[in-house]
Formats: sequence, structure tokens, C-alpha cells
Amino acid sequence: MPPESSLRRPRRAATAARSFAALASAARSCAALSCAALSCAALACAPAPAVAPSQARAPLRSLRIADGDLDGEPRTVSSAEAILDLDDARYAFEHAYAGLDGRSPAPSPHALARAAAALRARAAWRPGELARLLRDVFAAPDGHLAFGHGGRAPLRLTAAPATAPATAAPAPAAPATCAGRGADAPPRRLDAPRRPGPPVALTRSRDGVPVLAIRTFSAAAAPALAALPARAAELRRAPAFVVDLRGNAGGNYLFAERFALALTDAPLCALDEREVLSVAAAEGRANSARRRLARGDVPPEARPRFIQHLAALERVAGALRGRAADRRGAAPRVELTTRGALVRGRAAGPLEGRAVFLVDRGCASACEMLLALVRQIPGVLVVGQNTRGGMSVGEIALFRLPRSGVTLSLGTRAYRDPLGDFVELRGFEPDVRLDGVDLVERAAALALRGAPSGAPRRGARTSCAPR
Repeated sequence: MPPESSLRRPRRAATAARSFAALASAARSCAALSCAALSCAALACAPAPAVAPSQARAPLRSLRIADGDLDGEPRTVSSAEAILDLDDARYAFEHAYAGLDGRSPAPSPHALARAAAALRARAAWRPGELARLLRDVFAAPDGHLAFGHGGRAPLRLTAAPATAPATAAPAPAAPATCAGRGADAPPRRLDAPRRPGPPVALTRSRDGVPVLAIRTFSAAAAPALAALPARAAELRRAPAFVVDLRGNAGGNYLFAERFALALTDAPLCALDEREVLSVAAAEGRANSARRRLARGDVPPEARPRFIQHLAALERVAGALRGRAADRRGAAPRVELTTRGALVRGRAAGPLEGRAVFLVDRGCASACEMLLALVRQIPGVLVVGQNTRGGMSVGEIALFRLPRSGVTLSLGTRAYRDPLGDFVELRGFEPDVRLDGVDLVERAAALALRGAPSGAPRRGARTSCAPR
């Protein structure tokens, strides 16, 4: 049965929808090559989703960051310039931000008018002050949404509201001075630091239980991550094993999904997805990729794939801009939604042993997406601490406001846990909470003796409606 789409295609928009669906196919292709963002792999196993254009109609702006400004110094601006930057931020959100289900991607006109009045009340705005004001205006319970600036003293402010469980934003790839909610409001709970060591490492506990540490899903570690399905095939033959995901801040979901599917032959519920397809979204994702290249964050062996991904994004942006120019009033934003899709495991049979996945506050984004799949596999137990809670909005786009140099980082693709257990900013709760020392040895002991009394007993499902 094909996946259900929450968006219905108006009859009068059918031709435009087919055109956007073709561009969506190109976007999915570049996502599969992505070295900077989450992939669209879960859509690849399902029929093309229905599309529906948004009702907004506005002239298209260019949000491409000039090469010399990707990490440029910000500057103090006048109140008039700050108001123009506020409007560019509003435009970026309306055209590119996927947002959380049930929430508007941009603040209300009344909130924007209040922000403009506040900007007008002062003659000048320093970059950090403007970033904080914009953060407060666009705040949402989204672990990826962030504001700040580059330059000699870079700043990064997460946009989670103060009333939500605060988490620091994922650390940038290059060393930088980062602030959770800025010097005026430090985060109440810090994420676990990334753990040093190779991207993938297989060791054994004192009792001989295999322990596979996966420290990242970044495509910069593609050679090691490409071997994960083979690692999964080895682990399946063990009566018990541990997968250590502590400190894994995510990366390319394609690597995570392939690992999960290699553990079982069962049908699993894919994450629900809602993707923004627009010029702004493609340009913003290309900005993010170009900055990583400019910073030297991409290892030489990954650069050809990265450059290919960047070229595909820029082709999508150009094609969408051309279609908008050819059709007056063409929709600047289309959302592609897939819900209720099944993905089938690729192993030769069910998982026969017991698997313990060890997590902490450092597990985020693609790491949490992996948990959304493996928690459906019988015999899997998740132990440790809550994960970070930064999964609901991904595929990050970067924008730089042209006058002040303040940056926005926002997600262009929304995800939803098919079991309904994930909460943004709270993360996944473990089946068994483990704190303190010797966590790997304690996780290995759980893998050997099985789940304790009262721990959840999950099984593969054929219905993908949330519980």
C-alpha cells in the first residue's frame, strides 16, 4: 500500500505539481550524495509523494552567500538596516524552514511588527545584540535552529525557548567559540562532548561481548561508515552485542539507515518526512556545503562527492528559479510529505541475539533517527541517558543576512518518529537508565542477561501509525 500523503494535489495545480515532483527527484538524488546534510533515503523506497504548492506569492530573492562572506566578519548596523535584515530573516523562514508539525514556519505579523518597533527604538545594533533579538523572535523548540555570526569571535545561539529543556546546538565542524543561548543565558544542561577516537571501532567487553562504537555519521568518515552493513552482519551472529552511540552528533542518515536495515529482515516503519522544496532551501543548503568546503572541513577523499552534491543543489536552485520566472505567481515553496512508509530489513533473517544500544545526550540528529528504526527490532534495548532531542527538523540550510552578517541555521526537512516516542529537546528516553562509570561493561552485562523486568518489549510492526 503506498504511503499516505497529508497533502492533497489540487486539480488545477496538477501540471505544476508534476514539474515540482521531477525537481524533487533531483533533490532526492543530491541528498543521497549529501556530505553536509541528512539524506532522503527513506523516500527512495516509496512511491513519489504528492505535492501541493503553498499559498504564498512573493518575488524571489537570492539568499546565496558570496564566497568571501561565508565566514566573514559581522558589522554593526543602523536601525533601518537591522529592520531590512529582519525582513530577510522572515523571508528565509517563510521560504525554507520546514518547522515543527502544527507550527507556522515564521512568526506572526504582529510579532514581526513588535520586533521592527524594538529595532527602530535604537540607532545602532551590534551583531551579537541583533542575533539575540532575532533568536528571541524566531524561537522554537527545535534543537537545530540557531543564530549567530562568523568572523574572528564567532557566536552561535540556539533558538529553543527558555521554558523548554535547553540544549546546546551541535558544535560547528571547525573550532569556534560557541554559546548555547549566549552569554546572557547559558544553557541549563550541556550536551555530552563528542568522544575522541576513530569513527567506527570494534572492541570487546571483559566478558567477550562485541562492542561497536559509532562516533559519527558524517560523510567525512564515509570509508569507515560504508563498512557498517558488513559490521552489522558480523554482530548478528553474536548472541549479544553492544552498539555505543555516545557522543554521536549525527551526519548523513543514509549510513545510519543502512546499518539498521542490515540487522534484521523485518519490515520497519520509516520516519515520516516533510521536505521543503524551494529556491531558498536549495540555496541555503548549498551555502552550508560551501562553507564546509571553504573551512577545509571536508577531507580530500570526500571532496569529489561533496562538490558533486553542491553542484546538484545549485542546479535544483537554478531550475526552480527558472520555473518561477517562466510562470508569474508560481509557488515559491512546495512541501513534499511522506507518511506511513515501510522499509524492509536486508538481513537474511530476524535478529536472533540481543542488542544493547548505549546512548547519552551527545546522540543527536541522524543518531536519533537510527534509534527510531532499531527500537522497532525485537531484541533491541536502548540504555544510558536521554538523547539530545535534535531530530525533528534537519537538512540544515545556512543564511547570512547581508547588512549585519548575522547567520541563521535552519532545517529544510521535518521528521517524525513513527512510534511517537520522540520529543524534540527531550529526545528518546532509554529503556534502562544507566549513569556513572563502566557504562560499556554494564551495557554488555545487560546484553548477556537480557532486558530486566519491566523494560519495554518491542516488536516489528506492519502498521506505521503512532502508538
